[in-house]
Amino acid sequence: MERVFTRGNNGLVIHWDDGLHDEVDLAPIIAAHPALAALTDPEAFHRVHLSEDGWSIEWPEAGLDFGAPQLRRWADEQAGRAMPREGFRAWVDRHAFTLDAAAEALGLSRRTIAYYLSGEQPIPKTVMLATEGYDRRAAA
Repeated sequence: MERVFTRGNNGLVIHWDDGLHDEVDLAPIIAAHPALAALTDPEAFHRVHLSEDGWSIEWPEAGLDFGAPQLRRWADEQAGRAMPREGFRAWVDRHAFTLDAAAEALGLSRRTIAYYLSGEQPIPKTVMLATEGYDRRAAA
């Protein structure tokens, strides 16, 4: 990351070192995790800064930080470049798929499906598009 600044009381604008710029809405993340309650204070939230090594953003007074990989994942999900884990879980549940059935439907390994469901690996846009295509075919 090259730069970070706030937008509103829950948003970040991140300038990545690959030239991409993203806005990340942290409101749903903050609301879902009580340990992030300090960030609901606008003054505290606006004191964010980039770590010395550029691999994370920090709120030292609150003892909080987010690493670049997690921020990029949220940015990609919010920008539609990746599928949120919750969306993938909903797709699997909607079709009542087992791991094996989801893997077969998408042409992926059972292990990959498990990684996506656990949140261990980000879900790429190609998989998001494949789930949408599967739904369209199933509806036809």
